[in-house]
Amino acid sequence: MTMITIKINREGKIEKYKVPENLTVLEALEYINREYGANIKFRASCRNSQCGSCALTINGSPRLACETLVKDNMLIEPLRGFRVVKDLIVDREPYYQKLKSIRNYIVRKKLPNGLEEIEESEVEKTKELRACIDCLSCLSTCPARSSSNFPGATVMRQLLRFSLDKRDEEDRERIAFFENLYFCTTCSSCVEVCPMNIKLERAIEKLRELAFKKGYFLEEHRKVRENILKSNRSIPKIKESFLEKAKEFYKAENEKLRVAFFTGCLIDYRNIAVGFDTIEVLLAHNISVYLPKAQVCCGSPMLRTGQRDVAEDLMEKNLETLESLDIDYIVTVCAGCGSTLKNDYKLKNVKDISELLIEFEREYKKLKLRVSYHDPCHLRRGQNVYKEPRELIKRIPGIEFLDSKPQCCGAGGGVRSGVKELAKLLGKRRAKQFRDVDKVITICPFCELHLKEQGLDVINLVSLLKKVI
Repeated sequence: MTMITIKINREGKIEKYKVPENLTVLEALEYINREYGANIKFRASCRNSQCGSCALTINGSPRLACETLVKDNMLIEPLRGFRVVKDLIVDREPYYQKLKSIRNYIVRKKLPNGLEEIEESEVEKTKELRACIDCLSCLSTCPARSSSNFPGATVMRQLLRFSLDKRDEEDRERIAFFENLYFCTTCSSCVEVCPMNIKLERAIEKLRELAFKKGYFLEEHRKVRENILKSNRSIPKIKESFLEKAKEFYKAENEKLRVAFFTGCLIDYRNIAVGFDTIEVLLAHNISVYLPKAQVCCGSPMLRTGQRDVAEDLMEKNLETLESLDIDYIVTVCAGCGSTLKNDYKLKNVKDISELLIEFEREYKKLKLRVSYHDPCHLRRGQNVYKEPRELIKRIPGIEFLDSKPQCCGAGGGVRSGVKELAKLLGKRRAKQFRDVDKVITICPFCELHLKEQGLDVINLVSLLKKVI
């Protein structure tokens, strides 16, 4: 029988144990208590991924102990973000008290006469929302919850569940608003760790949509709406835009592909240099570039803050423009735009710049620089793109690359515009992880701007590549 070593964090002290391979973490804990008399305290019940009680932090991420297999040198810790009661048991009582405070049950002012039938279509509306097993993994990874009074995505999920139930007569949107509904950055870290694959960020967006319709919104988000209604951009224009300065078509000398460049608001109105860098980099890789002059805001700021009515108008305008083009791909250098085009527009021919360029073999000039990479949440989790930008950076001779664990900087989900103090706090925490590098690379104008305000030297990946083509 092959034995491997696992480590247990018992209230700050790391203990090592030999256990047989091919056990689940839950089985390994029971083996340790039985064979070593360790008396480690932990929670478990159903053993079948249904009760959620056995969730632990395993190698840095929340996982169910009953379904996670042990690996050599694995580190097992209590679920983060909660007070430790004993060993691997955390205090779940604050969560239960929060559920109690939001009246986590159907509220009726007048009961029906006799049996009340529920149509199947009504049941389907909340089916995914009811799949939660209360493992609390989402709460342990939420950056907003760790830095504010935001109760977490699963609490908002419960509020949406009752909001969509026609039997419920409570004002769930009002409760959500005063429970800091707009503190969520929509980073999707909760979705990433949810064992039931519940789309929690979509639940929050839907709840925000319902709240906005009832008049529960942040004034700063209303101002973004006004900008879009005036100019089809989420920010005001202060000078000649990138689309006004640039040509409509740039022909590559030895054309291999033709793409449409979807700029996004910040590149068009603020980061104009990044726009021209993108064109130069694409041309250097023998890619011809269309710049659709009729393109408008992708609608992401409206979708993330619940203002779907405006977003749908923007989507219609963009689809009319983009679907008429004779191109191979639509290319983005903004994580939010790319995620919106892929996931909300459902376009199949959209690529982040790193996804496209990684397919081309090209030698880059040497650049002696110590850099790291910041994962935009809407790129890593929204598009599952994280290997490609790292590989492109590593292709540059002379680059010293120091990787970093993904962590939300606080710029997304309307938090930067609407909850400035929380955004600043999250930005500062993220910035501390990059103090030992010359530059931080990213592929999101919002992350770039936000991290620059924390004192970091940040550039878009295309601006880095522009230096070495």
